This record gives sequence, C-alpha cells and structure tokens, in this order.
Amino acid sequence: MKKNLLIGIWVCVCTAVPGLAQLQKGTDYIGTTVTFDGSVIRPEMMNSTSSEVYNRLSINPSVQVGKFFRDYVMAGVGIGGPMSFSWTKRTNADGSDNKTRFIQGAYTLSPYLRHYKSLNSKWALFLTSAVDLAYLKIAQKNRNEKESWDGFSAGLRIVPGVSYWISPRFALETDVNLLSLGVGYKDFLDAKLFYFSSAATTGLPSYFSVRASWYLKKP
Repeated sequence: MKKNLLIGIWVCVCTAVPGLAQLQKGTDYIGTTVTFDGSVIRPEMMNSTSSEVYNRLSINPSVQVGKFFRDYVMAGVGIGGPMSFSWTKRTNADGSDNKTRFIQGAYTLSPYLRHYKSLNSKWALFLTSAVDLAYLKIAQKNRNEKESWDGFSAGLRIVPGVSYWISPRFALETDVNLLSLGVGYKDFLDAKLFYFSSAATTGLPSYFSVRASWYLKKP
C-alpha cells in the first residue's frame, strides 16, 4: 500500500507544470530543523518499589542547502547531528547514589535530489531521493568506568513531503517519513546488517517534523 502510494506521488511530481517562481532554475535553498523531546520516569509513576529514576533528552538539529539546476528539480546536501542523552540514578542501601549516563549520537551527511509539483500559489508536493551516510556513536559512563562504541551506516531513501509558502521566499515544509522507503547497511555494536524499511530515518524516529525553508531567487 505504501509502495503504491509513493509511486503515485512520484508520477504526480514528475508531471509538474512550472508555476511557482520559487521553484525555477537558479533558486538557492536553505532549510533548517530542530526537534527535541524528553521524559522523566520515577518509581511512583510505575507503582514500583525501585529507587531508580530514569531521564531522557533527545535533540535533532539539521540543515539542508540546495540549488535548482532546472525548473522544479533541486540538488543539495543535508547535514545533521541527532543526539540522545539519558541518565539513571539508583539509590544504594547505604544511601549513596549510583549514576549512569548514556550518550547516543549520529553525524549524518545526505546528498539528495528533490522533485516538486506545485498545487497552487501556496502549496507544493515534493519527493526527495537521498543517499544517507552516518557515523554512529554510543558512550556510557558511571562512577567506576567509561565505555564507548562506534560504527557507521549507509543507505538510500525516498520520502515525499509538502511545502506551504508563508511569503514568496519563506516556506514551512515537512517530510512524511511514514510513507518513505529505504534500504541500507549498518555496522554497529558488533552487528553487521542490511535493512529495508518502509519508514526509514537516519536519526531519531520522526514521522513528521516541520522545517523552516528559504527560497532565494536571484534578481
């Protein structure tokens, strides 16, 4: 179902008829996104007698730049650095605290090609084809020791999206990762695997996220 819908969007985008000046050859593009979330879990929330408190904070900044080399078709590159911080605190029988910290990160580089189709003067659909490269790292630290693991992943991804123009130069847009298709290879934590996913992301899970975008047309 997702595959058929994605193919339909691709056909629709590839039959675009130029209409928006922002999407014409020579336009420069800059897009930026910062998403974050966090949680705190305490024993009383779980009706547990454990003394362990769990905290988590995730942040995912990314920047995309590109240029329209022909009407309605843009080439560019994205750079990202999703990070997840978590830490637990356990109270020992003698009253002392034992704290453990985890840091999980990915440094990503994604060359991409994007096709657009305008719906009217404010809305457009797009389909992004990208190569996703990532360096992955996890670090763990407690009172007695510190360990770290690193690895990498590489893959191909196709994801649709929607743009809405607030002004001729500024738009809000979102990738619909729920409808994406991806295939790749990951070497991390002593595991080497090939994967196929119908909702692939290179960073922290995010089905929808709003990106602020500038379309800069030279006079």
